[in-house]
Amino acid sequence: MTRRLYFASDIHGSDVCWRKFLNAASFYDADILVMGGDVSGKAVVPIVSAPGGYRVRQLTGDRILTRADLDQAEARIRDTGFYPYHTTDDELDGVWDDPAAVHTVFLDLMKQTLARWMDWAEQKLAGSGVEVYVMTGNDDPPELRETLAESPLIVDPEEKLIDLGNDMAMISCGWSNPTPWNSPREMPEDELDRHIEELAADVADPGRAVFNLHVPPFRTAIDQAPVLDGSLKPVVKGGGLLMEPVGSRAVRAAIERHQPMLSLHGHIHESRGAVKIGRTLCINPGSAYADGVLQGALLELDARKGIKSYQLPSG
Repeated sequence: MTRRLYFASDIHGSDVCWRKFLNAASFYDADILVMGGDVSGKAVVPIVSAPGGYRVRQLTGDRILTRADLDQAEARIRDTGFYPYHTTDDELDGVWDDPAAVHTVFLDLMKQTLARWMDWAEQKLAGSGVEVYVMTGNDDPPELRETLAESPLIVDPEEKLIDLGNDMAMISCGWSNPTPWNSPREMPEDELDRHIEELAADVADPGRAVFNLHVPPFRTAIDQAPVLDGSLKPVVKGGGLLMEPVGSRAVRAAIERHQPMLSLHGHIHESRGAVKIGRTLCINPGSAYADGVLQGALLELDARKGIKSYQLPSG
């Protein structure tokens, strides 16, 4: 028996990428969908009520939009991974001067979007037999796991041993090693190592296991990111970006110790590809969410052979 697993990660609030993720089940004839983390967007776009319509300065400057214009603008905002926020000039001035109020608005919009995504998943896949696993990543506030838990269809796989059938199992960890961005879910490498070991302890046969670990293993072709200067801007030298490995030593050590048949990663958008660490196939499909492109990995998992084939489709 062969199962087809589709994996994607780091869609950062993009409506169009989420729709493509759900459609991957029928398009690729996949019976397992796995989202590897970083599902929340990165910014709020205020939509300000104005005489005669609406103003969206980030998109159209001071031009006043009609209701029809606004529908198109909101779709564009959501597809690029941002959150439209309806407000007034007075309310905007009050909120944007209060960091706690900004955080509350941002978190509420994240939760509302994720809840809407879960409704879409239920409408699209309920009764289909497709298994849907969605993990939060290092950029996602911990509160989003509470929203995921409300879904009757989607399973949050973190801190669980997931049975994938055919004596195959999956463990999942959405935390990352420290980053320059001080994101919500980071751990020192030694803590991350212990955490992954606790998860791996439940795996009976690592050679039949999938390690769904958000951050990729250190010093590989799938953990290369731009070097940043003191102001967190990419460093350019000789007309090109300087790159460096930023993956996790703990993740690499866990893969080397346990040698799962497959490890799935995201986190580093620029490092799309696949590498082998010993017997383990390690994949990072990368991310191009801001362009509305869903990058993924499609794998055939065979009852006898384990990984029968894989490809990295994009669309």
